Amino acid sequence: MSSSHMKIGVHRGLSLVELLIGLTLGLFLVAVAGSVFQAARRAYDLQESTVELSETGRYAIDSITRAVRLSGSSDLAGPTVLEQGNDGADSAISGLDARSLKAGTPGIDQALPKAVNGSDVLALRFSGANDGSVVDCAGFNVAMPATPSPGQLSGWSIFYVARDAYGEPELHCKYQGHSHWSSAAIVRGVESFQVLYGVGPDAAAMPTRFLTASQIDSLDQGLVVHGATPEQRAQDLNRQTHWKKITDIRVALLVRSLRAVRADTLDRTFDLFGSSYAAQQAPGDSGTHIVESELPLKERNRLRKLFTTTIRVRNTTLAMPR
Repeated sequence: MSSSHMKIGVHRGLSLVELLIGLTLGLFLVAVAGSVFQAARRAYDLQESTVELSETGRYAIDSITRAVRLSGSSDLAGPTVLEQGNDGADSAISGLDARSLKAGTPGIDQALPKAVNGSDVLALRFSGANDGSVVDCAGFNVAMPATPSPGQLSGWSIFYVARDAYGEPELHCKYQGHSHWSSAAIVRGVESFQVLYGVGPDAAAMPTRFLTASQIDSLDQGLVVHGATPEQRAQDLNRQTHWKKITDIRVALLVRSLRAVRADTLDRTFDLFGSSYAAQQAPGDSGTHIVESELPLKERNRLRKLFTTTIRVRNTTLAMPR
């Protein structure tokens, strides 16, 4: 047998040191790739949440603005024209401070004292129309009653904040259906919903001050009402109420992202009506001064944005008390 066939191949394997170096380099490359992926994912989530937050806030502001501008309106082509003033009817605008609501109870009756971060309730009433042009905050048509009367307000759009089954705060729209009251969540992630009411000498004037719902109710408690019966006194209060002297409504919403996308110090402060208002009024108007470090730990690392607007109440046919 030739010597060439007698040779045995010799193969040199990796040493333990070389194997460890290779594993270390591999793990390092995997870690770098993972970090790059995580950074890219965080940047994507942050960008997506920023866009989502802006769209959410704008939709909430637009929904409230449409409802405010509709409040107290009348079907001018119909048989009656609403007069929000000395007719003794209920006012088209009302509200509550630091309250939430039940979905199935009438109007803002039986309000719940447990509000999300002191969020308010804004209730708006309006007349319906038979051509399908008038809708409530849930998007349902509101028609005129079969036998309408002067000053009759057949539609409701009520805004308030409540938590869903998972604890996420939502802006709700409460409305009156054909046979019962209902509520629908229209915006998720609303941590605080605050309302101030501009009040002037009458609803046709410019506002001389902005007040909370509780402050307006306090003004009404100081009114001298007349009437021989409780019904007559209630009607006289409706003639004089400061709720019919509202000229503007100022709204502020603090909206948060649905995902945890932040990794900063989480110590921002939000003054929903500005720092001057917060310094003077925040102790008595809960929810207008939000400090992130005081929020529940699991809710702090959300992206947050403040949305504010002042809406002129412009659709009311005025007949103010003399």
